[in-house]
Amino acid sequence: MAATTEPTVDANAVQAEATAAKKKKGRKPVADNTKYQGVEQVMPITLKSSHAKGRHAVAAKDLAAGTLVAVERAAAAIVRNQSFVSLCHRCFGSVPTRAQTRPKLDAAGKEVAGQKETIHVPTHSCAECKMAAYCSDGCQKQHAGEHGVQCAALAKCNDIAGAHQVPPENLRAVLALIGRRAAQGERADRAPVFAAQAAGAEATPYGCVLDLNSNRHYLDRNSIKQLQAALKDVVALVPESARVSLSEAVELACIFNTNEHSIGVNGQQIVGVFPFSALYFPHSCMPNCVFVGEANGAMYVRTIADVSAAAELTVSYVDLFQPREQRRRELLLSRHFWCKCRRCSQPLSQSIDRLMDGIQCAQCHKGVMIFEETKEVEDINELMTDIAALDQEIQGKFAVCENCESKIEVTHLVDVLKAAITDYSAAHAAIQQGRLTQARVLLERFVDNYEDKRVLSPYNAYLVNAYTALIRVCTQLDDVDRAIRYNSLVVERMLGPESELLPPVPRHFPRLAEYQMSLGDTCLKQAKKKATNRTPAGRSVTRRYLKEARSALEAAYKSRVIIFGEHSPRATEARRLLDSAKKEYDAFVQATDKKKPKKPEAPAAAPQAPAQATSTSSA
Repeated sequence: MAATTEPTVDANAVQAEATAAKKKKGRKPVADNTKYQGVEQVMPITLKSSHAKGRHAVAAKDLAAGTLVAVERAAAAIVRNQSFVSLCHRCFGSVPTRAQTRPKLDAAGKEVAGQKETIHVPTHSCAECKMAAYCSDGCQKQHAGEHGVQCAALAKCNDIAGAHQVPPENLRAVLALIGRRAAQGERADRAPVFAAQAAGAEATPYGCVLDLNSNRHYLDRNSIKQLQAALKDVVALVPESARVSLSEAVELACIFNTNEHSIGVNGQQIVGVFPFSALYFPHSCMPNCVFVGEANGAMYVRTIADVSAAAELTVSYVDLFQPREQRRRELLLSRHFWCKCRRCSQPLSQSIDRLMDGIQCAQCHKGVMIFEETKEVEDINELMTDIAALDQEIQGKFAVCENCESKIEVTHLVDVLKAAITDYSAAHAAIQQGRLTQARVLLERFVDNYEDKRVLSPYNAYLVNAYTALIRVCTQLDDVDRAIRYNSLVVERMLGPESELLPPVPRHFPRLAEYQMSLGDTCLKQAKKKATNRTPAGRSVTRRYLKEARSALEAAYKSRVIIFGEHSPRATEARRLLDSAKKEYDAFVQATDKKKPKKPEAPAAAPQAPAQATSTSSA
């Protein structure tokens, strides 16, 4: 069970009215898929709608892992704050920069007399608002109509966000939607045009955004007031011909916030709203598909496992390697639903989730303590009013060891987890403050206290997080051998024990593939360094690293082909490293075999006389 400090979401009048209206209206009609059915002509999927599942997509036939099932360009997307001047605000390509000299500024932002500094600024950017960068004059000109609607508001966006304590990205997202609506004009309400590849796909029309749930009634009253005040100032700066009402602006902000997807593009981050994908690919904690960001800003949906005909296609909205209740709470707070997928509905005692939140039994040291603590939620509105009700469920309850059936109060288990979180947080703080040596000491002490002393399950998410942090810390401290050891442990834990029917994450999952890629790359580099040590011990280490590199890169390449496609840059990179690892290993084995002293051949044995037959006589 996860120990959390999540805030309680207050009930408000808007929610009460929404709940009453829902009861009054009764059951909603099944959603109409007509607007989106063009996708069935270009992709191997069928669109469905039902009262139980809402809109969803199913496989039109048996699909192999790695099958492309959807391509979508965002209805609107923004470059994340940390990537603001690195990506083109139209096509999301890399932005060229130029050196610029300016007076040096002190910590307070004041000029230092007589001192200059050189900074790098985008070669192409908006001179008016200084809030939009581009890869070329061509992109800037093509974006002029859409940006013109936003320009004056973008110039004041950060000031407005600060004044009303609203994230600036929320305001920029609304402006991006308003700009796209103005640019599309009458085309904003048409059906989307689907294509089999990103090259033929068009941005999903603005009208499709309004098909998404805003979940506005889940926001507390104070948050709504702050958002309304900020958007009132923002909308006032939009040209009157493109302006939307304050109510619609708030609705757009809530839609974007609930349905946004962040994707990596050219090593940077963009966040956008992809209406078709959000409507038809629901969340599952054991997904058979994955969202993939492409270099051109399009989002692909690909299968990561073999899928039978008529099976529902699902993706994951959260990190899967975390305790069940933590996943559910994260989805509740960010997406406003209580996960009832097959994995979350399975009894904890029969699920891999028991290990990821597992505390080992202090009596037998073999089993983990089980408590089926998360009640099933029937009314999401009731739960959103008081998330702390989940914590109240544990009072007076006991957890039972899956092996020896010894019991312990659940509150004691929560105290153990809270202590683990406190210790891990201290190590994490040391990393953030740049105290890497101390961070390593704290993290390795954490492993000693909670794994070596058999307090937490080896597959506990907090332990795996500690190993993940140790990879980064040891790499920065140039202790590559230890970093490899921890990387290998992370891969092993994410694959899960062989005795379990389902692993903690799918076999071909982006995060797992990246750890396998990192392990293979690091082992290959370290093997090349160790090759100069020609002692028997040195050769043994080199051979081991080369074997591990080859094994990890084979797994990473296979997963990257499935996740990103055989001809994708990431699969090509994995293939190149795998070929290099195989070549290095073969050369090492050949060189080692040549150096082995040959055993002297044994002298030929002297020919033996044939055995004489022995006859027996009968009595």
